[in-house]
Amino acid sequence: MILTLPVLAGCAPDGGTVTRPGDDAAMTGQGLFEVYCARCHGDAGRGDGVMAPMLDTAPSDLTQLAARNGGKYPAQDVIARIHGYPGQFDVMPEYGPLFADRTAIWRDPDTGAAMKTPRALVALSAYLSTIQAPAPG
Repeated sequence: MILTLPVLAGCAPDGGTVTRPGDDAAMTGQGLFEVYCARCHGDAGRGDGVMAPMLDTAPSDLTQLAARNGGKYPAQDVIARIHGYPGQFDVMPEYGPLFADRTAIWRDPDTGAAMKTPRALVALSAYLSTIQAPAPG
C-alpha cells in the first residue's frame, strides 16, 4: 500500500503542535492522529477505522496499549512502531522518513535514555498515552 502524505514542518517535543508547510493551522498529537492514523485505527483508536475492513491485518486497538503491557504505557515501543523500519514486512506505513526533518531529544520515561526522536512521533505517542482504557478492576 502506498500512501501520499504531506511533509510536516515541525512540532513541540512535549506533544504540542505541528505545522505543515503552507498550512497555518497548528496540529497537536491528536491532530496528527486524525490525519495519519484514524482512517485505519478509528477516531477513538479502537482499530475500527474506515480502512480497517480493507486491510489484510486488522489495525490494533490503540486504547489497549498499556493494558497489553502490564498496565504501563510503552512509549518507546509506540514511537518505534510508528516510526517503522525500512524493509519491515508490515501493513503499517513507515512514518519515520515523513517525520524525520524535525527532531528533539526525547527521554524514555522507563529507562531514562535520551534519544534524538522525530517530534511528530513524540506528539503522537503523547496523545496515544491519553486515550488508554482504564485498567480493569
